[in-house]
Amino acid sequence: MPKQKRKAHVVKACVLLRVRANQHYQVAAQLSKFEGVKSAFAVMGSADVVARIEVKDMKGLAALGTRMGNLPNIVTTETFVTAEV
Repeated sequence: MPKQKRKAHVVKACVLLRVRANQHYQVAAQLSKFEGVKSAFAVMGSADVVARIEVKDMKGLAALGTRMGNLPNIVTTETFVTAEV
């Protein structure tokens, strides 16, 4: 029986960001350039921007989250990791 190739594990998450007034489009554009950010867009609601993330592991997610949180116009971030198995 041939060996099956193991699918590479990917950590997927959504990050909700609150940003300073009138900065949502600029922040979304900045985030879209980050490695691991598949998309980033302005939204209406309790968050101002949502970023869809795919990285290879939790360490990568933590590093990306720190980088995002350190941007000058970010007020808060909240990360939701997928529950995929």
